[in-house]
Parts: sequence; structure tokens; C-alpha cells
Amino acid sequence: MNVRSHKLIIFIFLILAIGISQPLFSKQIQFSLVPDRNDIIQYELELWKTENLEQEIPFRVLSNPGPINLYIPDGYEYFRIRAVAKRKVRGYWTELYAVDTFGKKPKPKETAIAKVPVKTDVLVPIQTKDGTSELFLTSKQITIVPVTITKHFKVRYRVNGSNWQTTHSPQLDFPKDGNYRLEYKVTNELGVSDGMQIWEFQVDQTPPESKLFFQSPPFTTQKASFISPKNRLIIQSKDLGSGIGSIRFRYRCDGGSLSEYLIWNEEIYQDIDSICPGDFQLQVSAIDRLGNEEIPKTIDFKRKSKGP
Repeated sequence: MNVRSHKLIIFIFLILAIGISQPLFSKQIQFSLVPDRNDIIQYELELWKTENLEQEIPFRVLSNPGPINLYIPDGYEYFRIRAVAKRKVRGYWTELYAVDTFGKKPKPKETAIAKVPVKTDVLVPIQTKDGTSELFLTSKQITIVPVTITKHFKVRYRVNGSNWQTTHSPQLDFPKDGNYRLEYKVTNELGVSDGMQIWEFQVDQTPPESKLFFQSPPFTTQKASFISPKNRLIIQSKDLGSGIGSIRFRYRCDGGSLSEYLIWNEEIYQDIDSICPGDFQLQVSAIDRLGNEEIPKTIDFKRKSKGP
């Protein structure tokens, strides 16, 4: 079980500036810790006076999932959170949140996003539309690691109810997309076995597919298409495997270099006309939740001066 990639969801309800009835605390923050996985049982919170984590000891708090009233002792300006799963498996700490600005909405701005990081776990749970989680393979093969048997072993396995096979190589390949049921048993030369293991998972190595079109059909000639700056660009992305993670875009102004990838949303197109003063190129690419990236789709925009 791994909670290091666990996504922490925090709903903020209220920030109170002063707690008069409790003089030991100067501030109180009310929010809700909502896990996106069923195995999260608790949260750890650390309060810090400064951002220098190496030169002080934090004030620690434990909380169950759900609403929480976090009392901030006087002098503590920052806090961070991490999830705790069953068997006390702990995830990564969040970034440090500043107490004074927590819950306040920042001014909207375009934020460059990096490439989706490569997932280090071989099998990762991904939540489906109906709220359940399914395991997805993050590579093209599974390496079987015996639990109690260290050497001179063989692996007896089958996939999707096929005939049983035996191999001394602990690596099993899954090069094609689809649903798989892997059954295997590791046995040494004396017949000692780890017991039958069963894994059901999906393989998704196909990137999403996006369609780009304008809200109103452009006027088209043999050489070019003409649109109004107010004609909205619509992007529809589909992924049949793990699902859409994000839709990104980047641009190049009149022969310049490409920008960083930015997150696309329906309101972005209102600002596209002001991205570059002259001609520009727009590239759109979707990513699924396993990190499979779509080859960017490109539109070249050339400005046309107004007629008489």
C-alpha cells in the first residue's frame, strides 16, 4: 500500500482572526480533510514558527478525516499535513501553508505546469467515475519478487485463465492495453511455496485523443480559414483507459520559442487573442492520469488587418 501519491483534498470554511476564549491560541482555522482513498484513516499536522524546518521542533496534531478546528498557538505561522493509511503507512508532507493567507483565494493567473511525473509504483489505484478504484500497471512488465524464497525458485503463472506456464524469469510482460488477471505461485526446489497470488489490473499505454473545433464554423477558402476573435475554440479530449488528467496548451509568438505548458480551461480562449501582438501558433495536448501524453495538435493564427 502506498499513500505517497495520495491527493489531499481540503475544503476551507472559515478563518477567525482571534480566539478570545482561549488565550493560549491566537488563531483558529476551520476546514475539512477529505481523503480520496478508503484506506486513509488519519492525518498528521505539524505547526511551524518559521520556514526553516531544520532549526526547530514542530507542534504536532493528529486528526481524523472530516471537519477540523485547528487552533494555532501564538507564534506559529506555518503548518503542513500528511495522510496516514492503514498499518501506519505515511504519505508525503504537503507544502508549508502560511496561516495568515490560508483559505484566501489568490489572484487568478496562468501557471506553467511541468510534465506529469513518472509514477514509481508498478501498480497504482485510480478512481473511476462510479467512485471505485481500479489498479493500473505503470510499465510494460511486472517483476515478481518472492516474499520468503530468495533463490533457486520458479514461477508458475497464467494470465486471464490461459494455460499454466512455468518460468525462471521473474519478469512478466504486458505490452498491450486491456484488463488482466494474473495468477502466480513462486516455488523453490524443495517445493516450498509463497502461496497463490492473484492480481487484477488494467494496462493503459494509449494517450488521449483531442478534437479541436470552433463554436461557429469558420469561413474557409482553398488556402485558409477565417474566424472572428470572438469565435470560441472548443477542445474535446477523450481517453478510454485511466481517464483525462489535464488538458494543456502552449504557444509560440511569430517565430519565437515555445512557452511552457499551461492548463487549459473554457475561459482561457477569451485571452488567446491577446497572447501575442502578431501571428502565433497554438499547441494543445491532453495527458491521461498515468502520464501518457498526446502528440500536440497545432493551429496557426495569422492576423488579418481590417478591411475598409
